Amino acid sequence: MIETLNDNFENKRGEDMTFILRTPAGTFTIEPDEAALDMVKLCVGGMWLASFRTAEEASCAVINRETGWPDWDRTHTGACPTCLADWKNL
Repeated sequence: MIETLNDNFENKRGEDMTFILRTPAGTFTIEPDEAALDMVKLCVGGMWLASFRTAEEASCAVINRETGWPDWDRTHTGACPTCLADWKNL
C-alpha cells in the first residue's frame, strides 16, 4: 500500500509523466531525465535544453521564455502556456 501511495505522489508531481506542448517555435517536452533519476528534462524537438527538479519548474522556464531556445525565448507573440495544466499529458 505504501508503494502505491508513493507512486501516486510521484505521478502527481509529474516526474513519472511526459508532457508535450506544440508551439510555432517547436515542440517542447517535459519527461523523466535518464541521466538524473530525481530530475525531469526539458527538450525541444528531442534536443535537451535543461534539467529541473520538477515538471512545474520546467514549465515555468517555458512560461517565462527562459528555455535556452532562441526561437521561443526571443519571441513574445503567440500563445504561451500559463501553467503545466496547459500542456498535454502523455
